[in-house]
Order: sequence, then C-alpha cells, then structure tokens
Amino acid sequence: MINIDERLEKIAEMICGKTIADIGSDHGYLPIWLCENKIIKKAYAIEISGKCAEKIKYNIKKHKIPENMIIPIISDGFSNFKKNFDFGELDDIVIAGMGGETIAAILEKTKTICDIKNKNIILQPNSKIETLKKYLKKNNYTIDETKIIECKKRFYTIIKTKYTG
Repeated sequence: MINIDERLEKIAEMICGKTIADIGSDHGYLPIWLCENKIIKKAYAIEISGKCAEKIKYNIKKHKIPENMIIPIISDGFSNFKKNFDFGELDDIVIAGMGGETIAAILEKTKTICDIKNKNIILQPNSKIETLKKYLKKNNYTIDETKIIECKKRFYTIIKTKYTG
C-alpha cells in the first residue's frame, strides 16, 4: 500500500465519482492510493513530461495496479487527452501542486477543449490563491468547499468547485 500525506488525503476526501483525471500527477501517488483503497475504478494520470509519466508507470507496476485502472498521459493539461480518451467518463478533475495562475490557465484552456460543466473539480494551488479565486468567480465557477490544512509545516488551501457555464 502506498502512503500519502495529509494534503493528498484531504484531496482524496473530496473525490465524488469513480473516474478521475489527475493533472500534474507527479508520481501518480493520488491515483494509486485511490485505486488501492477502492475509492475509484479508473484514473488518468496526466503529466507534461515523459520523464514524469515514466515515474507514474514505474509506481503503477511497483504497487501492482492493473494497467487499465491508471492510464498515464503525457499532456499539457487536457490538450492531448481528448484526442485519445472520452472526456465524458470523467467524474472528478484534480489539479494540485502548482501555482494558482497556472491552474487558472489550465482551466481556461480546458474550456475550449472539453465540456467541464458540472464536473467535480478539486484544486490545490501552492501560490497565488487569490488569483485563482478571482478567476473562478469571474468565469462562472461555484466554490462548494474550501479547506485549509497544515502538512509538513506548510499550509495548503484545497478548493472544491464546479464550472456552471
């Protein structure tokens, strides 16, 4: 079993559905933990670099997760996702561990690629939280829940939101 920190645990608590996309998945820890704990049935672990995608593949194999449960994708946000996968099957989108302005840019680009209306979106910005909140308010997102947690002597804000269009 993989261990995750309190930040990822709180993100996991906000997952509502059975299929997720984890943008900026890093080592794939969150999708692996969710699969091991039978919280989800499928995850897309999305990373911008091939090197990071290889780390995800390694960890999937190491933790004996069936290949069809976690699918690593090399993509800048969702730009390569729609070409090969069905966006409609996603219940939850997680974008965590990057700056608020980067998260806002990913969300802005995503609106032009896929229909994100009524998807459960969980955001965890590492910086520029107010920039992200202003973007959400200006662009018709509802903020359903906000949590502030302390993990490894650092505070993190986690936002659960939906795009209403």
